[in-house]
Amino acid sequence: MSSDREHILDTAVLLYFLLVKRVQLLGSLIGYPLQVPFAVYDPEDRDQQSHVRNPEFLSEMRQAERHYAKLASLGRNAESWQRVRFVDSLYDDDRLISVSMSPAELILSALLQSPEASGDRLPLPLGPGEAACVAICIERGWTIVTDDSDAFKVLDMRRPGSNYRYERIRKLLIRAAHEGLITEGEANRIHSEMRSHGFWDSGKPFP
Repeated sequence: MSSDREHILDTAVLLYFLLVKRVQLLGSLIGYPLQVPFAVYDPEDRDQQSHVRNPEFLSEMRQAERHYAKLASLGRNAESWQRVRFVDSLYDDDRLISVSMSPAELILSALLQSPEASGDRLPLPLGPGEAACVAICIERGWTIVTDDSDAFKVLDMRRPGSNYRYERIRKLLIRAAHEGLITEGEANRIHSEMRSHGFWDSGKPFP
């Protein structure tokens, strides 16, 4: 089993592993506790969300929960809502922690979310979760776990020639099969199920 305790995980990767009920596999691959910035998961907004009208003030995982809760209220994807809500159990069981950012990381994260980010030739500024993960990766040298192409562009530009460590969904599933955690067929099925939930990836782990 391989793991990397010095990792920072973004919303999309965490969300898709939750939606397919494979978060245990994710933990086996990158190590527990899963580490995310507060922009991805803020434990305090669990109790405050009912008083927050603007979802942008909530962490990205809480926004995702609201989205699936709304679908469930319309009689759609109720099971997905329950799967996304499991993120709170991960936190309660100390299998997920939110990482505080240093002043330098906060400044860099804010810059990457601003219009000035276009100076890095990005099509759009990064979202809060991706920006926080990139900032932590740059400042600490941690492994970034993301599938965001713009996040990789920023890292390529700001750390030219450096071999920063990263994981992405397809790479994780390939590694899981190589390490005997799942079969190649299971890797493809998990990938396909993620795509049914909206994950965009033109390839698959094992052609």
